[in-house]
Amino acid sequence: MHPARHSSRGVPKGAAPGAVEHGRGRAIPRIGIGFTWLAAAALLLWAPPAHAADEDEFPSDLRTVSGVRLEGRHRVPAREIWAVLKTKRPSRLPWREQPRLRLDFLRADTAAIAVVCREHGFLDVQVAYRILPAPKGNRAEVRFVLIEGAQVKIRDVEFEGVESVPLDPLRRRVLSRPGRPFNPAFLVVDTVRVARYYQERGFLPRVASSFRRDSVGVHVRFIVREGVEYRFGRVYLSSPGDMRVSEHLIRRELLMKESDPFRITRVERSIEHLYDTGLFSQAQITLLPDTGRREVEFDLRVRERKRRWIDAGIGSGTAERIRFTGEWGHRNLTNHGQQGVVSGRLALDGKGRFQLGRGETSLLEPWMLRTRTRGLATGYYEQRIDRTDDRWEIGQIARGFSFQLRREFGRLSLISLTQDNSFITQAVSFNPRYAISDTTRDSLKAETPDHYTTHRLQLNMQRDGRDNPVNPTRGSIQSVIGEVAGGPLKGTSSFTKMHGTLAWYTPSKNGWVLAIQLKGGVIDPFGIERIFTPDPSLDSRLARVPTEDRFRVGGVNSIRGFSENSIPASGGLAMLQGNLEARAPLIGPFGVEFFVDAGNVWTRPSRVLASQFLPEINHKSLGADDVRYVFGLGPRLNLPIGPLRLDFTWSMRPSGSAPALVAAPQIAIGPSF
Repeated sequence: MHPARHSSRGVPKGAAPGAVEHGRGRAIPRIGIGFTWLAAAALLLWAPPAHAADEDEFPSDLRTVSGVRLEGRHRVPAREIWAVLKTKRPSRLPWREQPRLRLDFLRADTAAIAVVCREHGFLDVQVAYRILPAPKGNRAEVRFVLIEGAQVKIRDVEFEGVESVPLDPLRRRVLSRPGRPFNPAFLVVDTVRVARYYQERGFLPRVASSFRRDSVGVHVRFIVREGVEYRFGRVYLSSPGDMRVSEHLIRRELLMKESDPFRITRVERSIEHLYDTGLFSQAQITLLPDTGRREVEFDLRVRERKRRWIDAGIGSGTAERIRFTGEWGHRNLTNHGQQGVVSGRLALDGKGRFQLGRGETSLLEPWMLRTRTRGLATGYYEQRIDRTDDRWEIGQIARGFSFQLRREFGRLSLISLTQDNSFITQAVSFNPRYAISDTTRDSLKAETPDHYTTHRLQLNMQRDGRDNPVNPTRGSIQSVIGEVAGGPLKGTSSFTKMHGTLAWYTPSKNGWVLAIQLKGGVIDPFGIERIFTPDPSLDSRLARVPTEDRFRVGGVNSIRGFSENSIPASGGLAMLQGNLEARAPLIGPFGVEFFVDAGNVWTRPSRVLASQFLPEINHKSLGADDVRYVFGLGPRLNLPIGPLRLDFTWSMRPSGSAPALVAAPQIAIGPSF
């Protein structure tokens, strides 16, 4: 057998597609989902498709496909083959249109199947199609016949021209490794990876890849022309004539300092910083390497966004059944990069009653004290009615202001420090359905303050490594929030609060995503004893914490099957929660999820006992301290704004008026976590 050879050359791009360009040389090919179809098209041009019958023998009266089968497939995943076929299997739904039988689709599918097989190391695969007409009607079954052949593996990988960087880390970065099935696409990906490794060390190399096949396997070879080591040079700014953003606001976001060693990640981060300002709709950097001076200069082009904007929206949730939002903002107040926003929010409950109204105005300074620290000052006015406890309603008016400092560390981590001051007026109205004497009402109202203040300091540390915050499929997020209210900050309420969240997302080869979340928190009141809730049966320590600051769980994003924040209605000082989800794709944007939720809120941390965590399935009602366990499933429709979910939940034990093992449907938009 004659040896085969493949090669690719180019000067690598260093940033996201379309964002960073080289001023000289050729570009490394982009890699995407279209690789399989490009290879299939090339195969069609190179050789005629293999099939069982000539086109002249194709019956003209056959119009639809009755079925599609794969024959001879043993080691290549069928899922990957079905994903590239244009000839679709007929739907089981009677109202769906039956797929058409088209010769051009069969030719393309034959080539696409061959490409998929070669990606798994079956380089000598042979693919043909057969058409089997049905005895009656104008339908036919399509069979794709595969002869996979022997799987070819990588024998060894060689690097030529590598002198300025360590070789072992470079070997670990490439996909082409001895013992793996040979995939021709590896060479394209690895060419970019090798170039990327050099770009982060000051080089702009030319990288070529090739392979040679013999009786023992495939020998892969990378040829690297390192070139010279570069440093950062000048940045030239090109922008439209009507640009009103000052040059200073642009250059302060750049991380390319003259004479510093060239690093491609600094170029990419600079583009991200320019977009993060919110001032620009486009930002593009072209690299201009100068081998004589060993410098890389840059041509930076930006386009300004409209300075003012108006947004409005309507939404729905389990607690806020109807929610209206509106916002007006300015992106560059006083031409110094400050951002001003005025926003409002109105929410109604499931019975159309007023639940919450909030208006606020904020001012953002992106560079505090000439550092990359964001400062945000906010003033707000809020009215809300708490109907969680059926015995009474608590109406509150909150006026306040807050100030926040936020600093990002790299792409994943951030720390924020917030100081908030709330001045709250509240009134309690009792439900006439409950027999409460006038004397008791007057006593409870007298013990509940009409006015109180809360001054708090909150520290938030977060690391977010998710691939997508709207619908994550891989990565993790960790968050720890520590808070102190009152004490040296004064105010009516005094307590410390600590809570944290850990979540992981793990994809599998079949497209499933396993998601796990753990949450926990504890509150410790201190100082002068004040009562904030008109409930004489409430734990004395819990009553010292304002209602809005206590822990509650329940709802579509915590313990499903329960009403929002209903565990318990009066809140608690200790909280533990765990969620396990398996998210499976079905067809197109549709999917299904299987989940198990567990958790509870306790009035005091001392009431948390190990015996309460034992799961049981029976008809004995749950106690206040027993952990709630639910399980369920539901369809998902993945939308740009997040998945639309319909969750059906079964509780393992009854809780209050909710029976066990009875499905409770809930609708939500966005992932549960």
